[in-house]
Formats: sequence, C-alpha cells, structure tokens
Amino acid sequence: MMEKDLIHGPRSAVIDRWASNQVSIALGTFLTAAALLSVDTSPIEGLSPADYDRILKLESSPYRSCVVCAAGYRDAEDR
Repeated sequence: MMEKDLIHGPRSAVIDRWASNQVSIALGTFLTAAALLSVDTSPIEGLSPADYDRILKLESSPYRSCVVCAAGYRDAEDR
C-alpha cells in the first residue's frame, strides 16, 4: 500500500522533497550528538547537489546529496 501511494501514486511527485526535508531532522540530531561528544560541526550552505553527486559518483545510484556538514576537532592553539 505504501509503495503504491508513495512510489507510484500522486505523492511520488513530491517524495524527493519530503525525503530531503527529513534529512534536516537527522542533521539536527547529528549536530546535537556531536556537541555532546565535544566534536565541532558546521552545516554548510550553498550546496550544489549536482556537483556533490558527481564528486561522490552518485549519478548512477538512487542517492542524492542534500546537506553538507563539516565535523572535527578545533586546533588547541586556535582561540
């Protein structure tokens, strides 16, 4: 029933946008979990999904880029 509705039904036209919006929820959870582990993060704006898909060789897969976030530890010398 779900496949018929979401994949082949009328909502299939907006399913990619819906899935992309859901990633924002996961990103928020990632940012929070990283902060709890003292890992610095920074979501990055200005994403060019097509360029990321090409670099990551995603064009021939069902996956697409929709968010970018840098994560790591700051230099101890950095104020």
